[in-house]
Amino acid sequence: MYKVTVGICCYKQKEWLYRCLRSLASQTVDKEEYEVVVVNDDPSEKLEDVCDLMREHLNIKLINNEKNLGLPASLNKILKNSLGRYFVRVDCDDYVSKHFLHTLALFLDMNRGLQAIFCDYLKVNEVGNTIGRCDAQKEPIACGIMMTYESLCNMNFYNEDYRMREGHELMKRFKEKYRAHHIKLPLYRYRIHEKNRTRNEEELKKYDQKLGVTE
Repeated sequence: MYKVTVGICCYKQKEWLYRCLRSLASQTVDKEEYEVVVVNDDPSEKLEDVCDLMREHLNIKLINNEKNLGLPASLNKILKNSLGRYFVRVDCDDYVSKHFLHTLALFLDMNRGLQAIFCDYLKVNEVGNTIGRCDAQKEPIACGIMMTYESLCNMNFYNEDYRMREGHELMKRFKEKYRAHHIKLPLYRYRIHEKNRTRNEEELKKYDQKLGVTE
């Protein structure tokens, strides 16, 4: 049993994975307090070499999908293999501050009436240079939100019908039953690059309509 499970899904973004894992290996909490579960959703690509480089520094588990399942189904596979009391999604092209896990987990430990905690983030470019700071309350993203595993179980995890905006749909359901808190510390690094799923504006509009989001 771990305090935290970090879930990472990787699909055709192997080039960013090592930086992501390196940031998780640099956390200020003991490595025995958290696990990292990576799902490879691209059967044509091998991630063993990158994960093997980090096994000395992380409790890391690699799951290879036999076929492309999509992000929500891959996240659910992580959750079904999770051994953590808390769960946080970190996208493989992003990375985190060394204080990320300690700060978020400590806040949940000390505030048992809350079921989730999220922080502000810095936007970075392809080489890791900061290009802006964002308030996660005003500009929410689907990753970097630490949630209790119990609350996720009670919601039956991610809705696999949402191939995009799956995190927003999850949080919409979450807020109907549970409480989340926002801390104004930029502990997450959100990378902007040409392969971002969020650049597919037509697909995003379709799922925004399903969620009832208007401009």
